[in-house]
Amino acid sequence: MNDIQKLQPVVENAEALASQISPVLFSGMVLIIILSNHAVFTEIVQAIHNRLTLPLRKSRRTWMARPCLYASIVLMIVSHLVEIGIWGLALYWSGLAKNLSEAVYFSGSTYTTLGYGSDILPDSQNAITAVIALSGMFSIAWTTSVLMTMLAGLRPKAGGKVKAEASVQ
Repeated sequence: MNDIQKLQPVVENAEALASQISPVLFSGMVLIIILSNHAVFTEIVQAIHNRLTLPLRKSRRTWMARPCLYASIVLMIVSHLVEIGIWGLALYWSGLAKNLSEAVYFSGSTYTTLGYGSDILPDSQNAITAVIALSGMFSIAWTTSVLMTMLAGLRPKAGGKVKAEASVQ
């Protein structure tokens, strides 16, 4: 039995679920998963910053602190890619997209609010598109806030001393 055959009962149950509930409830459930995912990635990034980057910066080992900061940035990018994947899987498993590739492409372009050109969702499911865009805008703003706070704590003060006391809470 291949992997696709193993997933068939899951896909059939998801399609039944999507047809039984409103698009707002469906997208709300996925939104909770998205925000939980983003919170986990943000906590990991904050732990890296508070436990690795700041102590290295305080001890003037900036050559070691920079890779930790860059790793944090990469992790935040990965969080967004995972979230696009979650939306894509949700659309595919619910039967709202014909194939996974189309679902992920639509999710990515909607999440980043670039726009797909044409909406692949049925007219009765248009609210999902708005929630995907909202989740992307909120998550990207959240990421920007965390990264700006981290960078502000590592910027030299006017006197040339490093302000490495600021930690992300």
